[in-house]
Amino acid sequence: MALLMDRTPQTTINELRVEDQTAHTWYRFVLSYPPHLVSDYLNRFKLQHDQAVLDPFCGTGTTLVESKKHSIPSFGIEANPLAHFASEVKTDWRPDPEGLLNHARHIAELTNDELQKHGIADVKPLGNGGHDNLRKLTPDQERLILADSISPLPLHKAMVLLDVMERCCDEAYFRHERLAFAKSIVYSSSNLSFGPEVGVGAIKSDAEVVGPWLRVVAGMSRDLEVLRSLACVPSKVYLGDARQVLNILEPRSVDAVITSPPYPNEKDYTRTTRLESVLLGFMRDSTDLREVKHDLLRSNTRGVYQADEDDWWVSDQPAIQRLAEEIENRRIEMGKTSGFERLYARVTKLYFGGMARHLSELRRVLRPGAHLAYVVGDQASYLRVMIRTGQLLGGIAQSLGYELESIDLFRTRLATATRAQLREEVVVLRWPGTSTSFSLSGRASMPKTKRAPAAEKYTPIITHIFKAHFTEGLREFEFEREEIVRAALELGIEVPKNLGDLIYSFRYRADLPDDVVKQAPAGEAWTIQPAGRARYRFVLRSTEHSPVHIIPNELMAETKVPDATPGIITLHALDDEQALLAKLRYNRLIDIFTGITCYSLQNHLRTTVTGMGQVETDEVYVGVNRQGVQFVLPVQAKGGPDKINIMQIEQDFALCANKFPELVCIPIAAQFMADDIIALFAFASQDSHMLMTTEKHYRLVSPDDVTADDLRKYRKQLE
Repeated sequence: MALLMDRTPQTTINELRVEDQTAHTWYRFVLSYPPHLVSDYLNRFKLQHDQAVLDPFCGTGTTLVESKKHSIPSFGIEANPLAHFASEVKTDWRPDPEGLLNHARHIAELTNDELQKHGIADVKPLGNGGHDNLRKLTPDQERLILADSISPLPLHKAMVLLDVMERCCDEAYFRHERLAFAKSIVYSSSNLSFGPEVGVGAIKSDAEVVGPWLRVVAGMSRDLEVLRSLACVPSKVYLGDARQVLNILEPRSVDAVITSPPYPNEKDYTRTTRLESVLLGFMRDSTDLREVKHDLLRSNTRGVYQADEDDWWVSDQPAIQRLAEEIENRRIEMGKTSGFERLYARVTKLYFGGMARHLSELRRVLRPGAHLAYVVGDQASYLRVMIRTGQLLGGIAQSLGYELESIDLFRTRLATATRAQLREEVVVLRWPGTSTSFSLSGRASMPKTKRAPAAEKYTPIITHIFKAHFTEGLREFEFEREEIVRAALELGIEVPKNLGDLIYSFRYRADLPDDVVKQAPAGEAWTIQPAGRARYRFVLRSTEHSPVHIIPNELMAETKVPDATPGIITLHALDDEQALLAKLRYNRLIDIFTGITCYSLQNHLRTTVTGMGQVETDEVYVGVNRQGVQFVLPVQAKGGPDKINIMQIEQDFALCANKFPELVCIPIAAQFMADDIIALFAFASQDSHMLMTTEKHYRLVSPDDVTADDLRKYRKQLE
């Protein structure tokens, strides 16, 4: 993943040749794929200037830079703030080359003057003896970087240089100067070395700082002389999670994907950029680091969290399950018991589950016929069990409706431990643009949380958390998922195996404990709402306009509808909710209920809504009425003991306002009742409240069971 000029201009943009990478690369990760590979697939996919390329794991921007050189617009998504910053700067070719270099020379001169006032020189004519007042990192910053990443004297020079850059800031050049610093401090001034993993090499008691930085800026200036003519080619880089592309990109906005996601191994990719991230202020402490890791694909055990759920996306993928089982069996045979080794099987499932989640969401932003190229590599990091990444990823993609065109060998590399040749491949896919729903195969949808023990077992835990925060007069407060574990340990009871199920139970199945309920004033009720990643919020809400749970009216008349559900679907539906969604779809009950012609758009849409955190809608329909008005209808389906929660309806409404602002939103809820009756509810927003507008009950029957009396009764209702 190289930054700007991975190939240096010789005469024109169309005559670029490969030269010295060190002299002409603005910034790069050690592990990267070459620019010519991007060019090859841009040409193979026959992309035109009015199309758009996406790199959802863009790193430091190789795909974006090459696309811009070919005058093709591009998008990038990157979760690492430093890499995101690098990609943004690498694709900004607007600065005046001479102005950039002159400004940097001025900064270099001022920095050298300030250093010399304290007897320090960037080069060593003054001897640079001992110094007592050298600038230092904070303890929190020190803990983030490898020990001895940079020696005290070069660190002091670097911090002085950054101060001068801040004081002399010119917005036209500031970001490019900071990016030059990120490269020079690591490759010229630090003690870091790069092999298969980043480490500390020979310790340099002193190293030049200002000179290498100025030389990188000079290289940028030379590159910009050639590239400025293409500055107007659009390239947008988003700081975000590649598993949630629907939060970032517009539907059907991408014609091709060329990317290299992380491989499943034990490389912590954040370590590669840790020093410059700290010095430039992208990471200040362990909290910042944890936030970055949360948005990364789970590819190593150092980035796994208890609340992670991506493995659900491959719970029905036999090849992934067999691989994880093989890794776990190998661990047991070898007697490996460390915490990291125990996570090898889990991180394997999380990795491929994360990729499945990414590919599932990606379908919405791809145009029909879009081509995709994923550069991936075989791995044997987990106890030497071979992971054929390309083959497995191709299988997952096919299960999601992609066409697997080829798996091209890119290169081989020598495995450090086994000395075996590992394949690096390009998985080439095509998205046909089909609207087929994949929920019934279980592959494109997030499986629902498995049923946990009765809510009574969770009662002491949620009560303990509530009492730990609640004070008289408090109307809301937040708590973290980790508090569930602490509460169980403090109470001396078993920690729930599925922490999310505890929250799910009190939101959709069971009433909150009496000790919580009694703390609500008359006409109000305590509720639990999402408040961000692994965070929740207890909130008091009024029950004047609508109750927390929507319960079907048992006195409501039923309407018979001839059952069109294929028998094989009824036979093999895996749970009540899945069966309910299938019956709604095959019998067009949403159309019948609303009077709108509706089409299933996506199953189990999971995304993040500002102020609400992560939300999930069981199915989303779009529709049109006879006046041509277009609608979006998010559907929440409940079966068994689960209850419809009004907050889910509010979340659906907010989701549609964010994702489909031009469409009229009608939130729908469906509930299985006794005797196979399906209750349907429609809602509308009024005065900031979500109100139920319609309730209907339908019984699916054999066509012969719809009598003449039934038809006369239904016809009479039209009069």
